[in-house]
Amino acid sequence: MQQSYLQEDGQEISLLDILNFIKKSWKIIVLGSFLGLVCAIGYIVVTPPMYEATARIRMAQISQVNPANPFGATIEDPASLISRMQFPTNYSPEVIGACGYQDIPHAALALSKATKFSIPKGVANAVELKILAPTSQLAASCAQAIFVQISQMQEQLSKTFVEEAKIKLASDNEHIEGARKLITKADQSGSAMSAAYLSARDELTYFLSDLEKMIDLINSVKSRGTRLDSPIYAPERPVSPKKAISLIAGLAAGFFLGLLFALGREWAQQLSLSRVQN
Repeated sequence: MQQSYLQEDGQEISLLDILNFIKKSWKIIVLGSFLGLVCAIGYIVVTPPMYEATARIRMAQISQVNPANPFGATIEDPASLISRMQFPTNYSPEVIGACGYQDIPHAALALSKATKFSIPKGVANAVELKILAPTSQLAASCAQAIFVQISQMQEQLSKTFVEEAKIKLASDNEHIEGARKLITKADQSGSAMSAAYLSARDELTYFLSDLEKMIDLINSVKSRGTRLDSPIYAPERPVSPKKAISLIAGLAAGFFLGLLFALGREWAQQLSLSRVQN
């Protein structure tokens, strides 16, 4: 039994009609495919290659003697950093120059749109930076410059915690000195078990513990600063244009355009023939 398809006017199109159409129009379809392929090749030749650098940046932390959080607290939440780096004012002239944007109008704005930040899956307190550049070396230097910029910003944020810790440290030292004097006086007077002595001893223990926390916090700002989880990755192979995808897309687009042109021509011929017969 011959398979057929029903047209809108009630006539049937058989497989033989389809084969005849392909036989008549194959040159147009092939020509369209060829032109699409040529356009894709031209796009690949004209489009300059772009290289991508990837950096995974770990947020700066401050140490807090807390058994529930032995790794300390982050200076800045990754989502906050991503939101902040969308503003052009966070890109210094040094970063703009390292990324090769110094001759581009509104360079800081263009660079802020070109940098892609994301939060990597399964990795806490880190962001992943991706940046495109005309060369692998430029992409790597740009990623490095942005990392340095972020490090400096988070170091400035850390100074607030350090200043507060230093103030608390001075206060702790005053309390410790006062408690020690009271304990020494109690020992000399023979009232070592008095309420004042016991209170001074407890106070000394508390402030010595707090003193240790403040010293650890101040020292941790440098040892737990912003860092790279691994060296910046900038392969020598360009990421765009994607040659295989471009060729396939050009070939497919040319094929369908050729097919549409052939169908339009066939429809126009049938319409002319129908008018002549009528």
